[in-house]
Amino acid sequence: MEELKFGIIGTGWPGQQHAIALAEIPDVQLHSCADTNSERLRSFAETYRLQSSFEDYQELLCDRDLDAAIICLPNFLHFPTSLAALEAGKHVFCEKPPTMNAAEMKVLRDEAEKRGLIYFFGRQFRFTAAVRTARDIITEGRLGKIYRARATWIRSRGIPAGIGLWFTDKKRSGGGALIDIGVHALDTAWYLMGTPRPLSISAKVFRNFAHLVEVPVFDVEDEAHAFIRFANDAIVELETSWAANLTDDTPVGPEWVDRESNNCVLFGTKGTLRLKPLTLFVDENGKLVTVPLEPRYSESSFEMQLRNFADAIRGQAPAINNAEQAFELMEIIDGIYASSELGREVPVT
Repeated sequence: MEELKFGIIGTGWPGQQHAIALAEIPDVQLHSCADTNSERLRSFAETYRLQSSFEDYQELLCDRDLDAAIICLPNFLHFPTSLAALEAGKHVFCEKPPTMNAAEMKVLRDEAEKRGLIYFFGRQFRFTAAVRTARDIITEGRLGKIYRARATWIRSRGIPAGIGLWFTDKKRSGGGALIDIGVHALDTAWYLMGTPRPLSISAKVFRNFAHLVEVPVFDVEDEAHAFIRFANDAIVELETSWAANLTDDTPVGPEWVDRESNNCVLFGTKGTLRLKPLTLFVDENGKLVTVPLEPRYSESSFEMQLRNFADAIRGQAPAINNAEQAFELMEIIDGIYASSELGREVPVT
C-alpha cells in the first residue's frame, strides 16, 4: 500500500497528540510540520524526526509529496488554512470547531466535494472506548428508539485564555463555552443519536463571569443552554459552562477547573444509556434494572480517528467525521447563538 504523507500545521498540544498517534499507524508518515513559533517548531521537528519544517504553512502546502494537512490552530485560522489546503489539493483534517460559522463550513464542504478531497473535522470523542461501545449497544437495538439526549459539559472555574488570549475574543474564537467545550457534549449526543437533521433551536447564552480572568477582551458567553429539535422527533438538551457556581453534587474536576461534569445520557424506549460511568438502564419484567458496562475497546481515540481519516482518503471506509456533518454541526451552533440573541426559537435552515 502506498504510504500517505501528512503534515501538521500548529505544533501545540493537539499537534503533538496527532504526531504520537500517527507513529502507530502503518503506511502513514508524518512528513512535515509548520508553526510560526520557531522554537516550538524546531523542538517538534526534532522530537518527531521530520524531513521538513516551515514557519509559513503555505510552504508546507506547496510540497507535492504531501497528501494531507492536519490543522491544529486557533479557531479563526481554521477556515483560511483549511481552504488553502483544499485549494492546494490536500486532504484536510481540522481540529474542532470546524470553522467559526456554518457559512464558512459550507465553502469548505463544497470545495472538498468539487475537488474530490476528504474534509475531516477533529472529534476524537467519537472514537473513545465508551462512545464506540455505546454505538455498539445502540446498533444492537438495546435502547430502542432514542427520543431524547441530555448533553452536559459544565465547569465551575475553567475560563481558558490560550496563547495570545484568543479564547475570550469573539473575533478570534467565534464564541465561548459553547464553541469550546459545549460543542464536544453536543456532538457526542448528536453522533450517538445517528446525526439526525436539526430542525429548530431554543437557546440562551450568558456572560456573567468576566471578572474571574484578566484578559483584554471578554465578549463571548461563559454559559449556554439549548433545546434542539430534530427531524426524527428526537430532542437534545444541552448545558455547558466555563465558570458557573456549581453545587456540591458536581464532581471535583482538575485543579484549575474546581468542579466539572462532562457526560451524555441517551433516553430510549427500551433503555437509557449513560456514558460516565458507562451504564445501561433497562426494564426487565416491569422492574428498572441497572446494568454496568465495560468498554469493549482499548485503542487510543486519537489513533482510531486518524486511522479512519487515512482509510477515507484511500477510499476504504467512509469518513466518520465528514464535511456534511461539520456543516450541520456549525448550523446548530449558529442557531444557538441566533436564538439567544433574538429571544425566541429559530429554525435551522
